[in-house]
Amino acid sequence: MWSPRIAARVNDYDIRIAKVAGEHVWHAHSDTDEFFLVLVGTLHIALRDGLDGGERVVILNRGEIFVVPRGVEHRPASPAGASILLVEPAGTLSVGDRHDPVPNHVDATTGHALA
Repeated sequence: MWSPRIAARVNDYDIRIAKVAGEHVWHAHSDTDEFFLVLVGTLHIALRDGLDGGERVVILNRGEIFVVPRGVEHRPASPAGASILLVEPAGTLSVGDRHDPVPNHVDATTGHALA
């Protein structure tokens, strides 16, 4: 499931945490970068960032950080599950502003309150 919770707000940014498993959708954020920090487990981030449409995968383990630049299509995935922290401008949709069809296990949200 991909359903982020807002742990805090710092200025105009949400600090989001999520337990994730499986694949997210290919998506892009046209106007903002996306920050990922792996708290537990392993996260794979597939990227389409070449002019030739080529793909590459960045693999992040616990404690590792990656920033997806604005406009870059990406698809996070965690085959075994992970806990992650994300930093995004408040109101940013979890599936970006360009995305593939959203499956049931992916929550298209601007974040839920931490309960």
